[in-house]
Amino acid sequence: MYEPFIARLAERLAMPRVIKPQTQRQLARHCSEASDEVEALLRRATEWLEEEELDLVFAAQFTPDREDQIAVSDLLYHWRPTPDQIDRMTPDVCRRQPQAIIVLPGDVKAPLPLHEVMAERFIRLLGLQRTAEPCVSAALREILPSNMWPTATALLRQRGFTPRRQHWFVSFVAHMSRQHSISESLLATAAEFVAEVPRLEIDAMMRNAGELVKAAHGLVSHARGGRAYWSADVAQHHHYRGQGAVDENLVQNRQDEEERLRQIEADLQTFDPDTDA
Repeated sequence: MYEPFIARLAERLAMPRVIKPQTQRQLARHCSEASDEVEALLRRATEWLEEEELDLVFAAQFTPDREDQIAVSDLLYHWRPTPDQIDRMTPDVCRRQPQAIIVLPGDVKAPLPLHEVMAERFIRLLGLQRTAEPCVSAALREILPSNMWPTATALLRQRGFTPRRQHWFVSFVAHMSRQHSISESLLATAAEFVAEVPRLEIDAMMRNAGELVKAAHGLVSHARGGRAYWSADVAQHHHYRGQGAVDENLVQNRQDEEERLRQIEADLQTFDPDTDA
């Protein structure tokens, strides 16, 4: 399974990636924002920049997103890479895929030599050392719709998940699924909650959930209040442009987050990890 996994990693790294704002800001320290200069720098980045600079400039560009995480989930169903295999992945991927493609403004596709520091970051942040045990993945596959299972196993590799928390999460998701339907966003919020909560003890978790609900409600109220400048001097400098304007999308996002946390709080009230396991 190692070779197919290397091929999948190379495939993801070969996909054209739109340049991130953070990357643009870092590149601006080394050249102007003119596309031709940026393209030239990208082509010879590994010659012109030190390894530490490469890591800093392209950190955001080679941080795997949710889709990258999901894309490798099926290959990790019955296979967990060993620490030695994880160490070998970076040079093996770079040999297979020597360059990446960065999409600049104007849909200009610029080649970028794939340095090991870039591939290493991408692989490290996949959280492969936290790949769930096959029994955990299989249990999630039984609980969730087939289109959500890869997302769930990807979520279990995020920082904070230990084997115990992974097992606990599966039991909680099973309980939630018996109470109501589970959306992908609710699943992600629940995973983040379980990964970050200090202790897996119901009473403490319910208090944590309640605090998060209150905080989320405060963010909804703040968003409804509209844009506000932190400083009167800054507001005056900008002639108060946009002050009080309400971002309806932000309000809706805040409301959705509050509702998901309320649902988790309610599910915790009826969850018994001893009987639901």
